[in-house]
Amino acid sequence: MPRNYVNQDKIDPDFNHLNNVEQNRSKYLEISDSEVLDIARQAKLSFPPAYRLVRVETGDESFQLALLSDHTSEVVYYIKCIVFPDIHLNAKPVTQVLLWRTSVVSHRRVTSGVAEDIFRNYLLEHYNIIASDSCQTREGRDFWVRQLGYAIEYGEHVYRFNRVNCDLLEITDHAVIRDNRCDLWGDAEEYEDILALISKDPLPRNCTS
Repeated sequence: MPRNYVNQDKIDPDFNHLNNVEQNRSKYLEISDSEVLDIARQAKLSFPPAYRLVRVETGDESFQLALLSDHTSEVVYYIKCIVFPDIHLNAKPVTQVLLWRTSVVSHRRVTSGVAEDIFRNYLLEHYNIIASDSCQTREGRDFWVRQLGYAIEYGEHVYRFNRVNCDLLEITDHAVIRDNRCDLWGDAEEYEDILALISKDPLPRNCTS
């Protein structure tokens, strides 16, 4: 799975702009002024009044998901997603390329568990295949370790996919993921081409590069 994301100078610009009060408010206003779709029911989530879980289209193959607090005019949870056609898999996996959650403690009860519910109840249900992103922080890696474990437990299909040579290896033992014996993560650049996949259906084994 992806290259370990350890360069703090790179992490800060990509992930921390929403921690800035003014930039967060600007993002809230940008999303609120857009054409949004409320997806809370589709994600099987309910929120207190003044919170909205919305989807905003940003391109043919990209979209944003955001949990908004209308009471405080804040974005409290945010995901940027892309959907990429893969000719080898003959599918369109969805990938979370940026995920952020507020550290404001007054929102903690609302944001607790949201990541897992959106991942499983919305993204996996709607796109059938979720692929990991190419670089991950330690927190992102831990999240994926859990999701891969859930997928195996629920009878879904987990794979290690090398995009360069189209090698597709199914993983059925969560233990080899937890200690990385399946070689999903690493520090070298080539790990950016190693993806973890969760699929609700078996994927074809006849991939050719």
